[in-house]
Amino acid sequence: MKFGILDRYLLREAGGAWLAVTLVLMSIMLATRFARFLGEAATGILPRELLFKVVALSSLQYLVILIPVSLLLAIMLAMGRLYKDSEIAAMSGCGVSMKQLYRPFMVLGVVLTLLALVLSLYIGPWAGRTAEYISKDAARFIQYNPFEAGRFKEVGGGRAVVYTGEMDAKGGQLTTVFARVHEKDGDTLVIAKHGRQQANPLTGEREVTLSEGYRYRGEAGQAQFDVMRFGEFTTFIQPPDFVFVSNKRRLYQTSHLWNSKDPKDMAELQWRYAAPLSVLILALLAVPLSHTAPRQGRYGKLILGILVYLVYTQLIAVGQAWIAKEQVPAGIGLWWTHALMLALALWLVAKRSGKFKRT
Repeated sequence: MKFGILDRYLLREAGGAWLAVTLVLMSIMLATRFARFLGEAATGILPRELLFKVVALSSLQYLVILIPVSLLLAIMLAMGRLYKDSEIAAMSGCGVSMKQLYRPFMVLGVVLTLLALVLSLYIGPWAGRTAEYISKDAARFIQYNPFEAGRFKEVGGGRAVVYTGEMDAKGGQLTTVFARVHEKDGDTLVIAKHGRQQANPLTGEREVTLSEGYRYRGEAGQAQFDVMRFGEFTTFIQPPDFVFVSNKRRLYQTSHLWNSKDPKDMAELQWRYAAPLSVLILALLAVPLSHTAPRQGRYGKLILGILVYLVYTQLIAVGQAWIAKEQVPAGIGLWWTHALMLALALWLVAKRSGKFKRT
């Protein structure tokens, strides 16, 4: 397909608007997630060094949701400016047809449909699984870190309780350490003035060395205790093996959904195809919806476009729920929602095509 000057001009207008709208919407969505992740980092649930990695993975999940609405708004914004500046009237006067007007927008729509398809079927679920794995794995490491300044902390499901008076900023140097470990043959109490720890970032194993302290070993309620004074005492804390299993259906691999007969899995699979399909349909809808009269504002039709998008997404949500509850056959799936919106788009296009020459 050879692009002319008009094609490149319209494509540049819509492409620039799409990029701007996507960045704004992505920033808004990530701001809410970032606040949550920041809270987890502040409370120690998520290590600070993993914060931006988890946020970046989350952005890949959100992009598939944002592409359809951002393209709709981008085309409407671009067309709104052209109507306001009377460029559409000039194009019509020069013999430009609706087909020529649509061509660059549909090319952009096809490109974004393919991008949304890859994101929805593969990259999005992978990013979600990876982010959840990182978060749970980090939580495991933190859970089995027995040291937290000024607090008693349970480790190993209550098997041990550790108190640390002070820690340096990096958490490596410890001061005033008290630990009680409950075992089958008795309890062990350890008190030390100083200590240091070093964690293996891959396995989570911690090497803990305590200095200038005492170890008391015996059974509660008995007078007989073994007391040992030490200059330096080293032990290793190994977290349990981590087996990652996600029960979130939206994170399942697409191949699993394809081979599943579970109605809820089928509903999820239908949704993954719905997002890319909606990109093309909304691109078709955007042009006739963006028509504005000479005295109308540039942004007046955006509200109508947003309402159409909300109706579309709600129909998809209802259809997905019906599939999951087996109220609609999987063969019909969400196709009826796309058929309705496509029929509306074609009707609006046909209606505008008859009036375009008079615009």
